[in-house]
Amino acid sequence: MTNATGKNLLFISMLGENEHFNPDHFRGLCSSGLEKDWIVEWFGQIAEDAGFRLSGVDICRGDGLPPIDNVDCVILGGTMHVVTEDRPWLHALYAWLPQYREAGKPLLGICGGHQLVSTQIQNGELKGRTEGTLAGTYEIELTKLGRAHPLFYGLRPNPRFNFANYLHVVPSETQQRHSLARIGDSSAICIDHGGHWYTTQFHPESRKQVWSCMYEQNEPEHIANYSDDQDGAVLIKNFLAIAAGE
Repeated sequence: MTNATGKNLLFISMLGENEHFNPDHFRGLCSSGLEKDWIVEWFGQIAEDAGFRLSGVDICRGDGLPPIDNVDCVILGGTMHVVTEDRPWLHALYAWLPQYREAGKPLLGICGGHQLVSTQIQNGELKGRTEGTLAGTYEIELTKLGRAHPLFYGLRPNPRFNFANYLHVVPSETQQRHSLARIGDSSAICIDHGGHWYTTQFHPESRKQVWSCMYEQNEPEHIANYSDDQDGAVLIKNFLAIAAGE
């Protein structure tokens, strides 16, 4: 469904239920402290420039998923939960996403979104990283396919992105052939799933300030590992350009 500002881009937040995510710790990012709101504030203009109207839902806090006919493009955020948990909102998402894919519309899945799509909708495996938790801003290595991919257009040869994960996707043979990037023992941190569905283990939607809020209560030692010298915003712009058919 189109509107005065173009097509509808939906950001699906599944950052966490109250046991994991306290919005009060994130009010420095926006007045509500909710991810769906700071993402709209940060990326609303970028979306509009690409021809999209950006809105957000928080499925961990009771927001429903809209009818697929009302959505033209999706960014699926990360989560503090494990995507195999028995949660009503996860089951609703599992049911919604295949229908959305069948509609042939683009999607960018991030971190937990990458893990969910790659292992629950597709046929990869979810396993712990043998190198342990990866928390910080790091260079990635693009594959041959990744170096020529429009998702990484205009970026440095070894782009930098924010990471926060102890689990990763062990790709199927097909996923490995369509891997766009790797880091350390994680050989598929960005996958082209076909049909303009892309997923990233890293967080192109984030800024250093997010991680300061995330870790200051329990794991402040991670904060110094993050930097705003990273390429996330450009990757988001590239994804929206692909989604818009440019």
